[in-house]
Amino acid sequence: MSNEFKNNAILGPINSWMFRMLSGYMNCLFGKTKRELFNNHPETIVEIGSGAGANMRYLRKGTKVIAIEPNVHMHENLTLSAQKYGIHLEIKTLMGESIDLPDSSVDFVACTLVLCSVSKPSQCLSQIKRILKPNGVFVFIEHVKAKENTILGLIQKLAHKPWHWFFEGCHTNRDTKLLLEKAGFSSLKLEQYHSYSPFIPIIPQIKGKAIK
Repeated sequence: MSNEFKNNAILGPINSWMFRMLSGYMNCLFGKTKRELFNNHPETIVEIGSGAGANMRYLRKGTKVIAIEPNVHMHENLTLSAQKYGIHLEIKTLMGESIDLPDSSVDFVACTLVLCSVSKPSQCLSQIKRILKPNGVFVFIEHVKAKENTILGLIQKLAHKPWHWFFEGCHTNRDTKLLLEKAGFSSLKLEQYHSYSPFIPIIPQIKGKAIK
């Protein structure tokens, strides 16, 4: 499988526009959790899959964000969000599986609703752990595979192909919880829950914090 992200000239701009339009609604769904996860963040953070900049509103003004965002169609809205919230932005057009930052070089990495769409999630988690300093923090929110033999599980299976196509590689039923548990962090605090919304395939979710 190629390590190069394939930008879609049609779906890329559509998704960038849609994510920007949904920013307020997503804040209603995830705002409380994100404020808790980003509380007391350091001056510089690395964000995997920054998208259109949905997390900028939860950061202190003046924060530097190193955004690992391979989808070039997201970059304009990501830059606009950074300007709106007073964030110093550095965009790296890289995939999460191939981050070019040195070993043990950052204190804080964030990833929200992204591990569902990376091509090699275990490799991405390995890169996150590699760049974190000892005792560095990784915070996450992800939608995950529903329990077997449930209505939600059936919906995820039925929706997977069109969802995967439209959202440029997003898996409705990836077992990200298991991947995190196997990633080798020294500490992992993880909560599994349902976040009810019209986006039924992504109702089952996890959130938490891992320490290198």
